[in-house]
Amino acid sequence: LREDIELFTYIQYLFFEQWTKLKAYINGLGIGIIGDIPIYVAMDSADVWAEPEFFQLDEKNLPVEVSGVPPDDFSTEGQLWGNPLYDWDKMQSDGFGWWIRRVEGASRLFDAIRIDHFRAFERYWSIPAGAETAKEGQWEPGPGMDLLRVLTGWFPHITYIAEDLGLLTPEVHQLREAAGLPGMKVLEFAFDSRDTSSYL
Repeated sequence: LREDIELFTYIQYLFFEQWTKLKAYINGLGIGIIGDIPIYVAMDSADVWAEPEFFQLDEKNLPVEVSGVPPDDFSTEGQLWGNPLYDWDKMQSDGFGWWIRRVEGASRLFDAIRIDHFRAFERYWSIPAGAETAKEGQWEPGPGMDLLRVLTGWFPHITYIAEDLGLLTPEVHQLREAAGLPGMKVLEFAFDSRDTSSYL
């Protein structure tokens, strides 16, 4: 894979060189950049390839459980995303070093970081690999404040935003408040005819 690795190393070098100049210019105008940390990474990502021990994989490094969300008003079969799920116990025993490195990398790109699918930090939908739909999944406990305390403690200078959209449980709101993170409100969602919306 040497040639592929060298190609993408060079492409990333060009990207970071250009991004650094662009970010300096934008910051010089008094504007900050909000970036995103997707909750999951792809099966064929460098993350899974380099550190498979932090994911729910079998002895052949294939997923045992995958990501998604259960059925709801938008999808009767739920959403089967298919990303490998984290092995939260192993990540915690390592002091969440994988997440620390991930956020440190993102902090070089952005002035504020939106934590995607925040609800999975409280509970996440776990689907057996090979399932045809997300219906076959079940809720599993997420890392909660154990991880959020590490991230806010290691990086007190970073502004985090919790992506807390959708139908959430009180426990998700309590977790966001305990972490001291602002959430999101989308104006369009305020006009849902089903009930009075908190987005108003």
